[in-house]
Amino acid sequence: MSFFPTRQIFLEIGPLSITWYALLSILGFIVAYYLSRHTLLKMKVDKDKIEDFLFYLLPIAYIGSRLWYCAFEWKRYINDPISILYIWEGGLAFHGGVAAAVIFSIYYCRKNKIHLLRFGDAIFPNVLIGQMIGRWGNFVNQEAFGPIVSAESLNWLPDFIKEGMHINGAYRMPTFLYEGIGNLIGYILIRFVFNRYGRKKRGDLMYAYFMWEGMVRFFIEGFRTDSLMVGPLKTAQLVSVALMVIGLLGLLGVYDRVFKNFYPFKKEKPVILFDADGTLIDTIPLITASYKHVIDLHPLERELSPMEYKNLPGPPLEVTLKELYPQADHATIEQYAQEYREYNSAHHDEMVKVLPGVVEMLDYCKENGYPIGVVSNKVEATVKHGLKYCGIDGYFEVVVCKEQMEKAKPDPDGLLKGCALLNKGHDDLIYCGDAPSDIMAAKNMSAFSVGVVFDEERKEAIEKLHPCAIITEWKQFCELLKEEREWSDNSTLLW
Repeated sequence: MSFFPTRQIFLEIGPLSITWYALLSILGFIVAYYLSRHTLLKMKVDKDKIEDFLFYLLPIAYIGSRLWYCAFEWKRYINDPISILYIWEGGLAFHGGVAAAVIFSIYYCRKNKIHLLRFGDAIFPNVLIGQMIGRWGNFVNQEAFGPIVSAESLNWLPDFIKEGMHINGAYRMPTFLYEGIGNLIGYILIRFVFNRYGRKKRGDLMYAYFMWEGMVRFFIEGFRTDSLMVGPLKTAQLVSVALMVIGLLGLLGVYDRVFKNFYPFKKEKPVILFDADGTLIDTIPLITASYKHVIDLHPLERELSPMEYKNLPGPPLEVTLKELYPQADHATIEQYAQEYREYNSAHHDEMVKVLPGVVEMLDYCKENGYPIGVVSNKVEATVKHGLKYCGIDGYFEVVVCKEQMEKAKPDPDGLLKGCALLNKGHDDLIYCGDAPSDIMAAKNMSAFSVGVVFDEERKEAIEKLHPCAIITEWKQFCELLKEEREWSDNSTLLW
């Protein structure tokens, strides 16, 4: 076993060798993958689905890159087709890999109910970092170079780069390096500047990538002297022009208008999920009275203020009781919870009522084809009884309660389960709730959060979390649904 036996080879073990070209191209792929994975996990794309995507995408992208290259160098391979497999010798065309990746992504996203444009926004800007790393493989192979230049013009470079650019007896312009720098600048501009200040809709980061990649590659390709050709034209420049046009049309919204009835541009109705207590049903007086009952039985060290009582609803019962009685053990908390539920059940029907405007809002949602459900931290029997007592249980296709959740809100597990039970993806999801834990549950999966504020004294706590929208009456929600917008929270994806 020997390291660096030649310029091109990183490691040699007997007849087996690992080249720098292969190592750096795979490293670029892995770095781009982990940057994308970070964003996709924020979007709550299942980790196994992300890993499956990588498992299939890597070979598909390599096959696409290799076939694209070989197709334009067919005379070289026609008499020795087996050499098509010799990728360690170099000869991967990046545009072929992108084309193969896009085709596979369309299939994968449709199959797994992932919004393709949102998926593309999460991935494509990071491809620029992968490209930047991969270009160093071209440097090691002494390819992707420009015209002959003077030695003095390269004096600003480190010696190892300057000497690496001494090819076939002459110094060459390091176009690999210029393109890599362009890739890095593009990543910073798209990921951190355009994403925050210029992005208007889903797909814009992907389209910006196409435009930037097209512009940089078109310019750099003009200097390269080892380009793939179609007659007198450089293949990469032709593809670069096509990428710029594709990106520009996307940014201008042409596809959304022309292909509005086709995937992935067709607008789907968002899933709408609601909290129950304080959102659809006025249970706050009952909840407050139930907690006061427990506190009367087991006095606290200090008296709670009226505002503190108002903020008790929202978190799971056991969590709130543990905050009130931090010294109590698990068995004691369970006893207090049972006392709470007994009082709550005994006084439920005399203190609970449907909130104003809820029925009219639910009628609007059903008439307009929105899939709707309820997600609550409370136990199932209590939630379903409350919905039925108020006469609104028939509106909901799914009801997710404490028993179905592995983790309570503010974890988004219940919201994800609601979408799964509706057989819908969660890229277009609205969650409405009156408690901070409701807003955080939506934000923790980058869903569109609606703060429902019927009590001005609780408004400040909701505003601090910056929900996507705040309503003070349900007719405002119906007006909100009429707007053309992205039903997710892009602000949570910013680094």
